[in-house]
Amino acid sequence: MTISRRIAIVIASSFTYYLILYLNKLFFDSFDFLYGINWIFIPSGIQLLLVLVAVTEGALGIVLATFIIGLETYYLDSVLHTSITAFISGGAPLLARKICFDFLRIEKELENITFQDIIKISFVFSLLSASLIQIWFSYIGKSDAFIQSLFVMAVGNLIGTALVLFSISLIASKLKNNDSSQN
Repeated sequence: MTISRRIAIVIASSFTYYLILYLNKLFFDSFDFLYGINWIFIPSGIQLLLVLVAVTEGALGIVLATFIIGLETYYLDSVLHTSITAFISGGAPLLARKICFDFLRIEKELENITFQDIIKISFVFSLLSASLIQIWFSYIGKSDAFIQSLFVMAVGNLIGTALVLFSISLIASKLKNNDSSQN
């Protein structure tokens, strides 16, 4: 893959994640548990989807978008703290992808992904992402209620991730069925 194509994927991933995060704020802000912790967090599903499809470029796009969002909306008292949060945000889905493909033996091609696979991927990513972020926030003094925040963030991530992955799976299945009926 050419460098210009990789850069385009990073930018497209970044824009997609950025846009979805602000749409999530618009529609689900009333479901906030605490500032930045949502009971429904659709962007988590987009994070995982971008990394499942675009791998490293998707993760870099998430890092870039999260850093920009951190500077605009969720600034953490320093550029370093905001940067580390961005790297956790992009790294968590990469790590979850690795765990699911290598240890849970979920098919890398994703063409024959099952309901159970989606549940496994969603659960691993949601718990991993929420844990890493809450450990980091606790370390820098941004989380007073670690257990409650971890629980709500994991649930919000799980709902958002499952909604996105199930929606994409249903759309892909429908398109596949339409293609085979036309042939």
